[in-house]
Amino acid sequence: MTHGALRTLAGLLTGLLVGACATTSATGAARLEPLQYSRDMPSIGSQAWSTRGTLVSSSTETAFDLSALPPGSGAHTMIYRSISGITGAPTVVSGAVFTPPGAPPEGGWPLIGYAHGTVGVTPECGPTHDPRLFGDIKAVAIQLAQGYAVAYTDYAGLGDTPQDGVTPQAHAYLEPKSAAFNVIDAVRAARLVVPELSSRWVALGASQGGSAAWAAAEYDDAYGEGTDLLGAAAIVPALDVSGIVHRAQNATLTVDQLYLYPYIVDGLAGVDPAIRPDDYLHGQLEASRQLLLSCGEAAIQRKGRLAESLSQSDARPDSVLAADRLKRRLTAYALPQQPSKLPILAVYGGADDTVPPEWTEVAMGRACSLGDTVLRVRLEGQGHTLDPGALLGQWVSDRFAGVPAKGNC
Repeated sequence: MTHGALRTLAGLLTGLLVGACATTSATGAARLEPLQYSRDMPSIGSQAWSTRGTLVSSSTETAFDLSALPPGSGAHTMIYRSISGITGAPTVVSGAVFTPPGAPPEGGWPLIGYAHGTVGVTPECGPTHDPRLFGDIKAVAIQLAQGYAVAYTDYAGLGDTPQDGVTPQAHAYLEPKSAAFNVIDAVRAARLVVPELSSRWVALGASQGGSAAWAAAEYDDAYGEGTDLLGAAAIVPALDVSGIVHRAQNATLTVDQLYLYPYIVDGLAGVDPAIRPDDYLHGQLEASRQLLLSCGEAAIQRKGRLAESLSQSDARPDSVLAADRLKRRLTAYALPQQPSKLPILAVYGGADDTVPPEWTEVAMGRACSLGDTVLRVRLEGQGHTLDPGALLGQWVSDRFAGVPAKGNC
């Protein structure tokens, strides 16, 4: 994978590194107490529960590059309410709704809940603030051309949104419940923005978004009331990246993982004060941290030139205690969290050197042991940016058509 390249689901799906943007932890964001993370649902107040997926605002005045979409497509921005998967506190999330050209079919446009790959961990990095969604505009166009509407979430903590009276929260990078809630609530909000949308939807995402789509399937039963999720398509999903800590300790990170490592560290530090970036980032990784975590297109070439100057020692945790702390957090975030009652498509590359296939296969094995219906598709010779071919479109179409889903556990 070429560092910093913008990936899309337009054949070459969104990668974990997509010209990502961040600085350190989100300015003014609430920092959580040391980790007491549970795989159970957080305690959620009645007001937050009753207002999840409701709108703060929406607008048809957007800066999106509509020329990249099928002629006659519609686009709205939206700001909606959701819930933190860690604290149960209310959050405010930015997103967008895209509709296909023409009149909706009977029952409304079928809907794709789209979960994007990594773009950063700070507020200025919300894709819906970029005219081309940091490259995802092509992926949206493909879904619209197939007759699907798209509900697109920035995830909480990404996107410079008015907070509607709630305490700002850092982006909980790779935390599955928050991501699941944001995706599901984007669907709820989208149906308020565009009443012609169907309640029937499929979750779709790649890399970080792949894990978000998978998590939406797991938490739909507890959280998805009022929507009809039919399944989740998880492309190169980052289900469990806790193995990156061992590689950092043993100086065996790939180049792509060296670039990814600061995202993980800074993203987790934003919600867990016990994780201090200085314990994990040294040398050129620390000196170039602002550049590595920047959003702008202008930084992409500069990032690429850093490859030769990065050293494995720059990523080695200061102590076994620091390494264990990071691994425990990532392990607590790992999917599966619980059984899914919905079918899942998981497509991954046999040559992935960002999220190695063995990591994905172990996680999927756990899902199979829980009784999940997972169609596991390994594409030999393909890496973290892969082309699933016609398989993805057919699988999604089959869910809307009511074709019984098959797994291969």
